[in-house]
Amino acid sequence: MSDARAGSGRWTIAAAIALGGHAVAAGMVLASRSAISPAPPPEPVMLIELPADAAPTSAPTSAPAPAPAAQREVRQEPASIRPPAPVPAPVPIDVPQLRAPGPVEVAALPLPQPASTRAEPASQPAPQPATTRPAPPEASGAGTGTTAGGDPRARRQEADYFALVSAHLNRKKRYPIEAKKARQQGVVTVRFTVARDGTVSNVAIKRSSGHALLDTATTDLLAQVSPLPRMPASMARDRVTLSLPIEYALKTD
Repeated sequence: MSDARAGSGRWTIAAAIALGGHAVAAGMVLASRSAISPAPPPEPVMLIELPADAAPTSAPTSAPAPAPAAQREVRQEPASIRPPAPVPAPVPIDVPQLRAPGPVEVAALPLPQPASTRAEPASQPAPQPATTRPAPPEASGAGTGTTAGGDPRARRQEADYFALVSAHLNRKKRYPIEAKKARQQGVVTVRFTVARDGTVSNVAIKRSSGHALLDTATTDLLAQVSPLPRMPASMARDRVTLSLPIEYALKTD
């Protein structure tokens, strides 16, 4: 008996615990629903007073509250990804092949005819009589003193004296009028001796010009110019023999 009672008591306690657990679970469910979707507030009721003689009319029925618009679920579809456009294949370019240049044809040109070697006789001017340049004066002397020898200074002074005498004669010469009219010209080489004081002696024609008028004019010249300039003191000679050229030339315009 005691065991039966104890068993029934245990079942009673278990049933009570189970009922309590269900009650707690139900309360939690209700509380969560009230928290998630609260009940809408009651709609306001408008009271309208009607006059006494007005017939009672049926109370206006309130329009049902519009149902909340169903929220549409907007799904953002991923943008369609277009595949990249295909790259066009490269167009082959025809490259012309270079050909080696062919042989160049060269036309044979006729060779120029050799010019005639026979020259035309050119008109030559009238032949002028050849005139020879006067040669430098030649000197030979004698004396009791020392000669110039190897003294360079004395030799220069002798050369200067000979040039002085030659210039003096050519400046004093006179061209014969008859020789000019006959257009005679040439060079006469005259030989003569000069003393220290300038006196002239032993005049002779060493080389003729080919014209007697010119040769005679030269010998007369030596007689007219005597005495010549004196010898310098550095010339240790008593006398000196000179051979000087005298030129006769016509002036051409």
